[in-house]
Amino acid sequence: MKVGVSKYIIFLAVSSVVFLSLGVDSQAETDVSNISDLYQQANDHLVKGELRQAIFIYEEILEISPDNTKTLLMKGIALSNLEQHKSSMKDFYSVLQKEPDNISAVLGMGVGFGNFGEYKEAQKYFEQASMLSPDNHIVKNYQDFAESTLKKYTYTEVEKPKIIEVNSRENIPNWVKNNAGWWADNEINDSEFLTSIKFLIENKIIEVNSIETQESVTRIIPNWVKNNAGLWADNEISDNEFLDALEFLIKNEMLIIDLPELDIVSEEAQRVIDRNRWNFDRYLDRIELTVKDNVRYIEYPNPSGDVLKKFMRDYAKWNFDQQIEIGNTSFPDPKYTVVDEIYHLQYNVFVNDQPDGLPLDHVDTLNESFAFWEEMEMVAKDGKPIKVHFERVMKHEANLWVTWVVRDIGENVLGHANLGKGVVEVALGGFNCDGSFQLFHVDTVKTIMTHELGHGIGLTHSSNSESIMYPTIKETKYAYCLLDKIN
Repeated sequence: MKVGVSKYIIFLAVSSVVFLSLGVDSQAETDVSNISDLYQQANDHLVKGELRQAIFIYEEILEISPDNTKTLLMKGIALSNLEQHKSSMKDFYSVLQKEPDNISAVLGMGVGFGNFGEYKEAQKYFEQASMLSPDNHIVKNYQDFAESTLKKYTYTEVEKPKIIEVNSRENIPNWVKNNAGWWADNEINDSEFLTSIKFLIENKIIEVNSIETQESVTRIIPNWVKNNAGLWADNEISDNEFLDALEFLIKNEMLIIDLPELDIVSEEAQRVIDRNRWNFDRYLDRIELTVKDNVRYIEYPNPSGDVLKKFMRDYAKWNFDQQIEIGNTSFPDPKYTVVDEIYHLQYNVFVNDQPDGLPLDHVDTLNESFAFWEEMEMVAKDGKPIKVHFERVMKHEANLWVTWVVRDIGENVLGHANLGKGVVEVALGGFNCDGSFQLFHVDTVKTIMTHELGHGIGLTHSSNSESIMYPTIKETKYAYCLLDKIN
């Protein structure tokens, strides 16, 4: 079975959308073009597993556009794949300062804390990711990891830094309140009062995530707002009550403010951002030192790389290269009986072990593949129905050997099987997500397994794209990859 071409095209298309949406602020047109080209080059290196080259180019982009969150995210993922966890978390943190709901960065932070053995902190990020995407299979896998790991290990958490908040509502200039009073008394018009509101927004005293760029006033302001302005000017209601009312108006589009530059950050807010980032960096330093001094045992949240190492170390255990070269001639033929004009075809199957520590149990999932073919209605050449039955046996008794591989079995090939009997190989993962080896989701492995098992019992490819025996898989889903359709 091969990876569908559509999957590869989809990934490149997603990459293109990402690079086209890059914000470059006020860079010259030549810089915009340069960033686009550089970003595409970096992504090309990433998908080929050339992570250091990709990171070098991402850094070039960030020199031109330091706050480019898309590039920061991709650089963080590349660093994570290189096991440079502290550096990757700094990039994820920077992304979250600008985009708190960026699920890739949220998961990246959780993975980073898990790689340092800070499982409780990792769990908090995985829970946040679950709130953002409740049905996401990658999020669920990471949540399961955190839950099971916390049950197994006790440890002392590293003290977390206190998050500093900007208490901007204490910094309202007197002239703004004066304007509110004059507006309430009809001494200044709506447009003049809107100048005060713009100031409050630009200085983050009023928090509004998005505002349409239109005429300053396009709707009638309710009278109660003007009444509130007068009460506020006379200190009869609090700052918070009046500002909350303004936020309500703007968020519900009852008041439209013309603010083409909404990303202005006050000096005080920038100082707080910088201080929080500095505190976070020192927090990571303390975690790293604790891990080093305590020799803390760490169970990594993404086991893909570890699984790959195990397969390479015990290559012969899962790979039957010699037997594949011989073919299926040395395997016994399956036996059949005829009962009530129905052929009952018996296959004896040897099922190889999985690597120790693999959290995704594909051996049990194999039962679903067996059940698929046992329930399938098939017809022999003489018109009689065929029922297939599978029984697990020792290796020397088997018509089929089922094993799991991570080696390259052909470009974009996910499985291999001899027709009618012999070796059935099923890939557990691949390199097509983010340039590093990533385990497939159980649904993808089951699809590959069911397809290859079909070959094992003698079925050839189908031209029906809806058939399990169609030669390409529509979609490969990964179990832990941060770039696998998580947005």
